[in-house]
Amino acid sequence: MIRIAIVDDHAIVRTGLRQFFSEQVDLRVTGEAANGREALDLVRQGELDVLLMDLSMPDHSGVDALRAIKARAPDLPVLILSGFPEAHYATTLLKQGASGYLNKECDPEEILKAIRTVVRGRKYISSAVAWSRTCRSMKRNKGPRCREYSTSKAPASPRP
Repeated sequence: MIRIAIVDDHAIVRTGLRQFFSEQVDLRVTGEAANGREALDLVRQGELDVLLMDLSMPDHSGVDALRAIKARAPDLPVLILSGFPEAHYATTLLKQGASGYLNKECDPEEILKAIRTVVRGRKYISSAVAWSRTCRSMKRNKGPRCREYSTSKAPASPRP
């Protein structure tokens, strides 16, 4: 059983995620928090295998909380679920210790896949983030340019 804590300042988001996870035989929500300080309290209690956390929260943001959580529990997988564009935040947050990053517009099944991936100690990046990283790498190596990637469509092919 994978024990999940949900951290989001919107009660409706926490409720929806809790309901969705309750339909999965291998997942159980063991805690909820509305901000980064409450997230730290959940980590101190230690009854979780994965922390699913928003970035934009009052009082103590997800970015600040990520830093503090990783200092206290470096091996705890923290999966970011945010409304911010993946291409702008994912790589930075992965470097700061996040185990994965998903945009809130993702398919619910992708959240399940990400949770099951990070609990095994692996990183999770969506196809949008992977494509963005590939394009940046191609630019650095003076390769072909990539078209803008839309999370609702398949990756565009590189321009000649």
